[in-house]
Order: sequence, then C-alpha cells, then structure tokens
Amino acid sequence: MNSYDDKLFLLRQVDMSGRELWYMAPRRFRSKKIIILTILVVNCMLFGFIVHWKTTGATTQVPQELLGRVRDQPDRPSVDHDTHVKEAQSIHGPEMTRLGIQSLKDDSQKTVCNYRTTAYLSDKSIVLDQAPFVEYTKQMLCLEGGNIAAFSEQFVMFNYVIVDAEKTTTKRKGGENMEEVWDQREEDEYFKLLPGYFQIPCLEKPSLRFGDLDHLRLWNDALRCYPSDQTDISLLNRVTGVTLAIQRYEYVNLYHTMTDFYNAFVLMLLFGVPPSKMTVMFVDAHPVGTLDPVWAALFGRYIRAGRLPAPTVFPTLIWGMLGYSSPLNRHELPEVPYLNEFREFFLTKHNVTASHTLNCRRPNVVLIWRRDYVAHPRNKDGSVVRKFANEDEMVEAVKKTLGDNANVLGLQLDALSMKEQLEVVAKCDILIGMHGAGLSHILFLAQTSGVIELKPNYSNPSLQHFQAFARWRKLPYSIWINSDPANEKDSHKTYIPSQDLSLEVKSMYSKICENKKII
Repeated sequence: MNSYDDKLFLLRQVDMSGRELWYMAPRRFRSKKIIILTILVVNCMLFGFIVHWKTTGATTQVPQELLGRVRDQPDRPSVDHDTHVKEAQSIHGPEMTRLGIQSLKDDSQKTVCNYRTTAYLSDKSIVLDQAPFVEYTKQMLCLEGGNIAAFSEQFVMFNYVIVDAEKTTTKRKGGENMEEVWDQREEDEYFKLLPGYFQIPCLEKPSLRFGDLDHLRLWNDALRCYPSDQTDISLLNRVTGVTLAIQRYEYVNLYHTMTDFYNAFVLMLLFGVPPSKMTVMFVDAHPVGTLDPVWAALFGRYIRAGRLPAPTVFPTLIWGMLGYSSPLNRHELPEVPYLNEFREFFLTKHNVTASHTLNCRRPNVVLIWRRDYVAHPRNKDGSVVRKFANEDEMVEAVKKTLGDNANVLGLQLDALSMKEQLEVVAKCDILIGMHGAGLSHILFLAQTSGVIELKPNYSNPSLQHFQAFARWRKLPYSIWINSDPANEKDSHKTYIPSQDLSLEVKSMYSKICENKKII
C-alpha cells in the first residue's frame, strides 16, 4: 500500500466559469519522473493561488453600522442642493463622487504635516512668515504618522475623515429658505454633535486642545477612531480634494463673515490649495444667506454638512479657525498680515480691477446708507439701528464741499450684489459711513483712499473695528461721534449736521491729496 503504483490520484481543477472538472489518474505510472513532475505542478498552482489571494482577496471591511446605511441608500445625488449650491455646482461641477476600490493603503505616503512657507497667487510670491500664523505653524504637532497636523489650538488638518451626518440631534439641515424657518431659535442653527460625527483612522484618540469658547472643542468631543485595517473607504461617498470645515456665527453680517473669508484665504495659502480646488463646508444649520454666493465666487464650491449622505469620506479635511479668533477681530494688533494680497484676491475673484488712480480734481466719494432690511429669521421686520436721518442733505453737503466735479454717491451697499459693491468701493477715494458692517469694505479700498466713520451718541466708543482696519491698511481715518442728544431721532436715526460733515470731508480731502499735484 506504500507503493505509488497502487494509489489513486485525484486532482480537482476549477475553470473560469466555475464548472468543476475531474480527472482520474492511471492506476499505474510507467515512471516515477511523472509523479515528481505532477507534484511540482500542483505546488506551483497552490503557490500562485496563495499570492493572488493575498493581493486581491484580503479586502478591508466597512464597519457594519456604516455599511448597513450605505446599502440602504438608493442611488441619488450625493448632496441635497439648495439654490446657491446649485449655482455653485453649475460653475464648478459636481459636489461629490463615488470611487472604485481604494483603501487607505493606496495613499500611505500622503501626509498632512506639510505647509507652505511661500505661496503663489496671481503669479506673485507671498512669503508666509508673518505673525500670528507663523507662530501657529512653528507649534505644529504631527500625529498619527502624518494623518493629523494640529496648529497651536487654532486649526487642524486630517487625512481620511469620515463624517457621519446622522450623528447629530439637530433637526435642521441648513440651507432652508427664510420663509420656512421664521422665528426659529438661533441655537437651532448650530449642530449638536454626537460621538462619532467625525471619525479618523487611529488606534487611540489623539489629544487635541482648544479654547473653552471655541466650537472646535465640541468637534473634538465628537471625534472618534475607526480601524483603518478594517475599513474600506471606497464603499462610502466621498468629497474629493481639500475641504475646509467651518462653523459660522453671524453669517449674514459682512464684518463677521469677512473674518471667515480672511481665515479661509490664509489657510488656503498655508496649505498650498488653489482657490478653485478648495471646498468649503458649512458645519451649521443656518438658512440661505445673502453672503452665501460669495463663498462660491472665492473658492471652488461650498456644501452643507447637514445635506451630506451619511457616512461620507473626506481625503483631506481642515477644521478651520474660529471667526472670532481671526486676526481681523483682534483690534489691538499693530498690524495684520496679507491684507493687500487678500484685497487683490477678493477683487480678482469677482472680476473687479484692483488698480485705481486718485484724481483729486474729480474725487469719488461714497456714503453708505444703513436701512431696514430682513437678514435672518429672527428679525422679520428688518429693523436696524444707526441709520441716517438726513441722507439727501448729507449728499448735498459733500458736493458743496468738494465742488461740482466730485462724484458723490449715496448707496445702500447691501442691496447690491457683491460684485456691484466692489466695483464701487474699488474706485472710491473717500468712504463715509455709520459704524456698521458695511465699513468692512475698508479692506478693499485703494491705498490712496481715506475713511470717515460716524457714530451716534449711544454707540459704544470702545468699538474700534474699522479704525483698526484703516490702521492695518495704512489709510487716513477720522471719526465723528454725535455729542448732541437732539440729533438722535426716532427709529434709531441720527441727524448729521452739514457743517460737521463738511469739516470732516474737507480735512480728509486734504490728507489724501496733500502730496498730489492737482491739475
């Protein structure tokens, strides 16, 4: 029985269609060489099968909780678009894509622990060595083998983040028309995140620190790990490229939104992301706002976290800076970097020329009117404060002071599109306005311009938002504060005496034109 001559060999092979073929070996072999040859063939086939199985068969798996929801989702667009997102998408293409098989190992060499020391914008180089951002980069912590870069408790960049949009108790998704959400509470417009809303590939949750009043602390509380060796992210929806996640607060206020615009601009430079390649994601539930289209004009597109299919993968996700922490909101700073570059970027993205030549024979003067308008669901009558009581009289006073050649305009800027606002401001030589968000346009004035700020007597004298803007831009600035209670009228309107305004305008004209030869 030990002889090969008496053994029966059975060899099982499976063809490409899955049918089984059976071959019976002869009862006796004429030569032992045939036996040895057969053993070698079998061993080679087994070796090939093992190699093939290791390279293609060992596919990682999506956690069952997520996989169940992916299977249950019907085929549909990956984002439930609102009006402004549709507008952005028509210009910039689809929001999200479904990918073929791809696991974390495909990009194993990718790290987020790189940042730029020099950026290029409109064929100009920008050396990124200015405070406070240079301090943030110097204190960068590189964690999880290059999958996390934390920048001095201000912002964080991650690789391969899963956002599970269902892990929130907030009912609103964001992007609703205002008429749908009249009188909704402000707290209902902020997501209450549950653990696992943000998920990153890690063995142990990293230690990240943020300020007590920073929403990034709450985001960090919702951060959890997922096992990279057991998760095939190719089965999930994906937002391609680099995404900047922000939470907005006073989202229809130009001043506060400007801090978010500026923060996003500098982070775009630091991480070397072309503007058209950066997606901005609103991690909030605000309804449609008048400033939403500006995001689409400045960057590639914007999406709303509340409209994401759950779960969704972000190959690169940045937790952006808190708007209130922006250098633009730190009025005590002696200077703020990259403002000239920001001005050129903002104007260029709206197809508005950044160059302007001051003509002191025909100065351009713009008075910004503050008028009632509905901006958010909690102010249905649209009432605003710090309005002018004598608009027409003010225009006539400026014309009389500067002469008939002066171009004097009184405008409610927020009633215009952003492009229209910028076209006026970029050519403005003297900007006049009541303390209010419209004076944020100081950032877009030419370097030869001047600013006159007016305040009612009830305005807090310590508010220095626009004085700081003018100081950082190195523009001539003056302020008039009403000291006569009789000038304060009903409906929060202030009467501006013509003689006071005339003196302010005459003084500012002298400042901007003192070194100019008037032809």
